Amino acid sequence: MTGQRLHTLLQSAFRCGVLVTLCVAPTQWSLEPRPKLHLSPADLSLAATAGIWFLDLLACRDWRRLLRLPPWPHLLFVACAALSVLVAADKGAALKDLVQYVEYFLVGSMLFGAYLRDGDRLAVRRALTLLGCVTAAVLGLALVHYFAGGEDPLSVRGSFGNRNVLGGFLALALPLCFAGVLGARGWPLKTACAAMLAAGLAIDLSGASYFAVAGAVACMAAACGPKLFVPVAAGLILWQSVVLPRLPRENDLVHFQSVALYDGSGQAGRRYPDWQAAASMTLTHPWLGVGLGNYQKHVGQYYDQVPRQTGPSEPDIQNLYLVLAASCGLPALLAFLAMFVGAACAAARAVLARRGTPRAALAAGVLGALAAFAAAAVWHPLLVRGIGLPLVFLFALAQHLAQSEADDGI
Repeated sequence: MTGQRLHTLLQSAFRCGVLVTLCVAPTQWSLEPRPKLHLSPADLSLAATAGIWFLDLLACRDWRRLLRLPPWPHLLFVACAALSVLVAADKGAALKDLVQYVEYFLVGSMLFGAYLRDGDRLAVRRALTLLGCVTAAVLGLALVHYFAGGEDPLSVRGSFGNRNVLGGFLALALPLCFAGVLGARGWPLKTACAAMLAAGLAIDLSGASYFAVAGAVACMAAACGPKLFVPVAAGLILWQSVVLPRLPRENDLVHFQSVALYDGSGQAGRRYPDWQAAASMTLTHPWLGVGLGNYQKHVGQYYDQVPRQTGPSEPDIQNLYLVLAASCGLPALLAFLAMFVGAACAAARAVLARRGTPRAALAAGVLGALAAFAAAAVWHPLLVRGIGLPLVFLFALAQHLAQSEADDGI
């Protein structure tokens, strides 16, 4: 087999590997070969894809690929997280989370960047089509949970662990669906994107995610001018006031309860006292935190006299930014925010450079997805299995859209 033929074969396998990884990523289901070891299908697929990429590098001896590092905020964030391991009481938990961060922000970032940069002009369209199909499958499963599941709102979870993590995925996916409505070519595709957007807004029982998505959609419409903003704003108001109260689970009431300061008896919920404890922990350990993966082991020491409920707590109600600051320190938090700012600025540049084109609509969707995720993360720690890799793909896509000159459409 000639070197060129081997390169072509490995490149095809690499592109398939990236697409398979994106396909199997949006789930929290994992294999457990031994205690405390969880391997998701995306972990295995990403490792195999990285091996194919490295084998192609060796075959072609193209060492310049190793110099195409992820953006500096990714490197700085992982470095800060690694330093926090030094102060962690539970080194095993810290190393486990560090491996996951390396997987997301270094390996995933490099592979997604290589796929978008070195692929053909249809690479973006293939990835978006696949993500659209996966989103449709997640929404279909969530609809089953919504209409046939138990009474607990947490049970409407799709392929994730609960409604809160599902809401994090929808915060990334639904603004892209609206971008499809704006920029897709052909009414069948526009209709499919609109149907997924409506289904997502109907089954999203996380108040933080729902309002973040609604705000992102409204801002995307406003950026297009009053002719689009007025009907979209009217539709969102009618949806909120007429449709949601009449859905089987009374979504408007569930949304309010999911973010309320106090419960029905007037007692403070578990979420906000936890935030105060996390802030106290950050002030006590501002540089390296208490160690990556050690948040839950230490937060109880900082409750002091804050009144809070006792007993079982709803999962995933922490503030992501406070968790990162308390676990890894303020430098890690600033590096994490720099990742979002860098990707958001890149998407905004793409919107301004190609205003009125399908590529601009896609960039606006990426910007809306990042904004919705960032807002929802205030109420939920969304940097978890099932969401991390799709988030990193959007980081890479934002940079690609800003640097690419071709208008591939969506």
